[in-house]
Amino acid sequence: MAVIQCKNLEKTYGKFHALKQLSFTIEENTITGLIGRNGAGKTTLLKIIAGFIHKTSGEIQVFSEDPFNSLNVSSNLIFADDNMPLPNFLSLGDLLGSASSFYKNWDWNLALGLFEYFDFKQGQLYRSLSKGKKSTFNMIIGLAARCPLTIFDEPTTGMDSAVRKDFYRDY
Repeated sequence: MAVIQCKNLEKTYGKFHALKQLSFTIEENTITGLIGRNGAGKTTLLKIIAGFIHKTSGEIQVFSEDPFNSLNVSSNLIFADDNMPLPNFLSLGDLLGSASSFYKNWDWNLALGLFEYFDFKQGQLYRSLSKGKKSTFNMIIGLAARCPLTIFDEPTTGMDSAVRKDFYRDY
């Protein structure tokens, strides 16, 4: 079954074409990566797939429907990046608890295992984390959510090389 289908997808910002005549299909149970230079449209495409921004023209279907403002798409997808809109005033433990109530396939064993492995503390506030630690925590949420569609946009931004190696090797 196709999870994502794009046909002649375009996104413009004024006269700038971020995406031009893009067509592809991604089937379920696959891992797909986007490679390209800065400004090539990778994040724009991911945000259209996630329903965060609207396409200019063409067709896009995620779970057989337009993802823009779709409750079905948003409840079956997680978009993890270094700008996840997590409340700064909540503790990391509270954030995990909130995420677990939102994502129906939440994997507590994975979340707590990664949480402990990367040496987070339950009472620690999200706002107190460094950029790299925020990226690591965001990846934990992205992985533990176990959504049918998980999107990572530059997930290792700010992480030091040892942490990146741990994620790539073990998870």
